[in-house]
Amino acid sequence: MQRPESVELRRVLNAALGAAIVAGGSIGIGILSIPGVVAGRLGNPLLVLLCWFVGGALALLGANIYAELSTTFPEAGGPYVYLRRAAGPFAGFVTGWSDAAVSIMGIAATAALIGEYLENSGAGRHEIAVALLLALGLLNWFGLKVGARAQQALTLFKLVGLVLLAGACFLVGGQQSGMDAPAAKPISVAAFIGALVLITETYAGWNSAAYFSEEDKDTDRNIPRALFWGIGAMMGVYLLVNAGLLVALEPKTLSVSQLPAADAAKLIFGPTSASLVRTFAVVSLLGILNVTVMFTPRILFAMSRGGVLPSRLSRLNRFSTPAPALVCCLVPAALLAGGQSFDVLFRITAFLGLTINSAIYASFFILRRTEPLLKRPFRARWYPWAPLVVLMLSVGLLVSYLVTDPKPGLWGTAAIALSWPVYRAMRGGRSGAAVASEVG
Repeated sequence: MQRPESVELRRVLNAALGAAIVAGGSIGIGILSIPGVVAGRLGNPLLVLLCWFVGGALALLGANIYAELSTTFPEAGGPYVYLRRAAGPFAGFVTGWSDAAVSIMGIAATAALIGEYLENSGAGRHEIAVALLLALGLLNWFGLKVGARAQQALTLFKLVGLVLLAGACFLVGGQQSGMDAPAAKPISVAAFIGALVLITETYAGWNSAAYFSEEDKDTDRNIPRALFWGIGAMMGVYLLVNAGLLVALEPKTLSVSQLPAADAAKLIFGPTSASLVRTFAVVSLLGILNVTVMFTPRILFAMSRGGVLPSRLSRLNRFSTPAPALVCCLVPAALLAGGQSFDVLFRITAFLGLTINSAIYASFFILRRTEPLLKRPFRARWYPWAPLVVLMLSVGLLVSYLVTDPKPGLWGTAAIALSWPVYRAMRGGRSGAAVASEVG
């Protein structure tokens, strides 16, 4: 397999569009459901708010590392690029292989979930999911800027909707005195950590701007801004929503609620609340789905351009979209969206996601040691302590996951092992000069 010639993407993004990709690709139904679980585990309202703040702070510390890596190596593909540079071609391939698998599974699951919300419209879940994937594929076929503008509108809708919900909670919640009457529950470190793990899931996707660093008009300035602005917006809205729910709902009601945002909306808006919450949930999921459809082809594109996937996947259409890679992502996602259960696959992808994050944070330290003279337009703040905290926490979560639920780890390890013969097969037809070029 020959190494494809240099292929460049168009620089069309700015900081505002990047921030919309970060926030809109993260805010989903988690903020509608997780607050009740967290409140039930922690009891104390101030402790609840502290836990949500810490979750956002951890995302900011992770962004601190991603901002350095994405500006030092401003290439499409995200984690694949960094691991390839830090640990060699095979490490990069495994990372890209795993990242693409996680993302395609996420596309399928999100599309299927939207189908469940809308299946009463007359079409089945799978048909709706496939139609959505076709629509988003067509939207993003016409270039990143088109998809990013749509994402900006979806993100604005989500942020405004959450702020309005929080404001309404404060207006009607005075009689509940939820903030003044916390449930009596001893503070538990284990409960706090368990709640924090759930909260980090609501921030998942905060690193999405890094996948588009090659397509930003001013990568050095805009990618860090997009990461920090996007996460900051999420933190502010998440804290506001949780404070509003704590005020509007009685502690006992909140702690047992599976969908506290819906309960608050019912209290405020009455019978119309169900359709409002459903609309918000669908739009939130559309935002996540659109971002994932946008960045997943960039992983395959980068791997193809790096010579470890067929050269066809690095071809661009006239709108500078990696069209073959886009198709290769959407076809398996459409097939998977017809599945009846995602439980096992979700657990496997959760393991792979934790593994990728741990590897990225480790690669940051490797690159600081092996290539200290590289130009780094953004240097991670509070080095080495802040990055070290994120690395230790990420590894700790991964180990805890393996101990408490080892089966996904075994399947994930098998998937990684399978990548070796695939990698060897992809490299089989390449010349020694191409291999040397890749290593260099």
